[in-house]
Amino acid sequence: MPKNTAATPPEPKKKNTGFPVPDKKAIIPRHIPSPVKAYTSNIGRGRAPRLRWEVPEWDLALCGRIIDTESFVRRAFRNKKNLWLKEGYEFTGPNSERVQYVRRRLQQMEFATGTPFPVLLSRTINSLVRLHNAFWVKARKVDASGGRVRRVGNKTIQPVAGYFLLPAETVRFKRDEYGKIVKYAQEVYGKEIKEFKPEDVIHFCLDKREGFAVGTPITVPVQDDIRALRRIEENVELLVYQHLFPLFHYQVGTPDQPAATFPDGTTEVQVVQAEVARMPSDGCWVTPERHTVTAISAESGVPAVDKVLQYFKQRVFTGLGVSSVDMGEGGTASRSAAQTMSRNLIDDTKADQKEFGSQFLAFVIRELLLESTFSDRTLLDDENQVYLKFKEIDFESRMAKENHYTDLYLKNAITHDEMRIAMGYEPFEGDGWPTANSKPKMFVSGDKDWSRTNYGLIERDKVILQSLDEPGTDVAKSEAKSRTTTNKSAGGNSVSNKNKPANQTGSRPSAKINKDSYVVPHFLPSLERIYRQRPPLASRFNDMKADMVLMTRVEGLRMKKLKLNLDIAFTQAKDNLVSLCQQSYRAGLEDTGRFPYEVRLDKVNLKIQRHVERYVYKLKDDLLERIDKNTVKSPKLKNEDSLFMGFVFDSLSHRAEMIDDSEIMRAYNYGKASGHRLNGFDMMASTRHGDSDCAICNRHSLKYTDADVIIYEELPPLHPHCKCTMEVTAQGGTQ
Repeated sequence: MPKNTAATPPEPKKKNTGFPVPDKKAIIPRHIPSPVKAYTSNIGRGRAPRLRWEVPEWDLALCGRIIDTESFVRRAFRNKKNLWLKEGYEFTGPNSERVQYVRRRLQQMEFATGTPFPVLLSRTINSLVRLHNAFWVKARKVDASGGRVRRVGNKTIQPVAGYFLLPAETVRFKRDEYGKIVKYAQEVYGKEIKEFKPEDVIHFCLDKREGFAVGTPITVPVQDDIRALRRIEENVELLVYQHLFPLFHYQVGTPDQPAATFPDGTTEVQVVQAEVARMPSDGCWVTPERHTVTAISAESGVPAVDKVLQYFKQRVFTGLGVSSVDMGEGGTASRSAAQTMSRNLIDDTKADQKEFGSQFLAFVIRELLLESTFSDRTLLDDENQVYLKFKEIDFESRMAKENHYTDLYLKNAITHDEMRIAMGYEPFEGDGWPTANSKPKMFVSGDKDWSRTNYGLIERDKVILQSLDEPGTDVAKSEAKSRTTTNKSAGGNSVSNKNKPANQTGSRPSAKINKDSYVVPHFLPSLERIYRQRPPLASRFNDMKADMVLMTRVEGLRMKKLKLNLDIAFTQAKDNLVSLCQQSYRAGLEDTGRFPYEVRLDKVNLKIQRHVERYVYKLKDDLLERIDKNTVKSPKLKNEDSLFMGFVFDSLSHRAEMIDDSEIMRAYNYGKASGHRLNGFDMMASTRHGDSDCAICNRHSLKYTDADVIIYEELPPLHPHCKCTMEVTAQGGTQ
């Protein structure tokens, strides 16, 4: 008998949801067709054996021809395209490896297609601005591509080797009743139709309506306005042609004495007509009281067409999304009004950039990443996204945004990577600096990008240099106390005459200058904020002395290490002094009633920087030369070398103070001289303030003509601690 076996029930069939099981396959959902029927020209042909070719809903060829015949449209589109690419673009993302991969693939395509990617992108944006549609055709070839072959279901897909721009005016397509594109084609008159698969075509579009196959060009609603404007301009042209030369009415006779008839049958009117015909072009009429010549004008019967022209022109500008300022017609608009009028164009362009970037991510970048060796299951992770970012085209908005994100980072609201991504930059590579809660960070250096920051190049070495001074010693405590204790008023427990001359006892040849702040001149209130800051070079010079003396006493004099530390310290002091001088220049300029945006600040800052560098670096070279000449550099004589080094620093400290004081005053006078020139004055003189008199300053005056350039070195101060300013003389002209 056959063995009685129970039938094994079949395993229940798993429901196909379209999403593979997580952690086993790529977490990429399958394509879901749209259940919504679209408005297509194939409606009513569902029983037809084949779908027919469709053309775009809008006449893209007509929209493109408008640029060749309408100057307003061409200028508006060119402005939009230039604004798109004004600040450039970049590929960004949290994962630098994936960003670099996308860049490398696009560079490979440049070699394969012979078209640089920036040129391809510029042409694509031009098509988007002109037609609100742009088509890319993919060329797939594994031998010419850096991607890998992949499989989607049972289909093998070759990697993309290049992208080619397809003229939107020549595109034809077939789509079903649900609006799904089943085939693309390019139709050129007189040539064979070229067909493309849907997966080999990328369609970028703007302002695409529901159920439509293409985006709506911006010129569609303004075509009738442009035609109306042109018809009005043609009529105005005819009007000008007809009435450019006046029409004269020659009246012969009066009601009491009408035109006579002569015996031969001719009339007096005929005689006058013959005389007018024979008269030369530069002749004139001499008539008795019965003859009257009147010029007939068309002004009374011609309407005010200028308002009509302005109305239709404004309709065209509004339809194109530009203002009269964007088209170069500023008129009487102020700076603020012009910026407000251009705001709409900037906002529209930024919105279009954002939409195009989203399409570029979905249609281009993600396919390139699928062709890479990266895991498919990580494709949709936020930290693995790569974006095409257009840089901020509104510079003021960009500065405000960057300052905002920097403030959030400093207040520990976001991470450093989040801050850079929000600003549009890639996150730093490598390990960063330790936080305040981690191990001591004084001698820890970040690597890669972090090591090239300001902290890695300057601040870290400065901290290391300052750390040579032991904070626990009595000398360090005394130094800290002198820097933090505020002088009390006279009669208190602390000294109140810190800035008071000490030469009353014969110990100093001149007044002692406060190392932490200058004495603010009462006649320069605009410089009070600048003078209240620590003098950049003088204060840093004193810090250098303490650090170098201590380092020499501990380690001995090593010229290479000394030179490296001084280079870092002097560079920082120079940068701080240049910053204060730039502030001083602005103060001088504003004291004359002018504003920084009226001058070329880049040239001003360069001139100030070069002048400051010359004196600061000259002081550094003299300091190194004197140290090298007056020390023995022996390990057995560390104390002696440190003592001699202190003497060298003391001998040059007055120069550091003088450079600080002189450069700030010179920059202030440069600002005042620039402001006087802008106000129309050409004669200026060095003016002494206070009761004292100065023969050097009193002899100094400068006269400028329109072609003269203000020479920076000619301006006061003319001697150490000079507080003279450039003022307009009585012969200085008028505003």
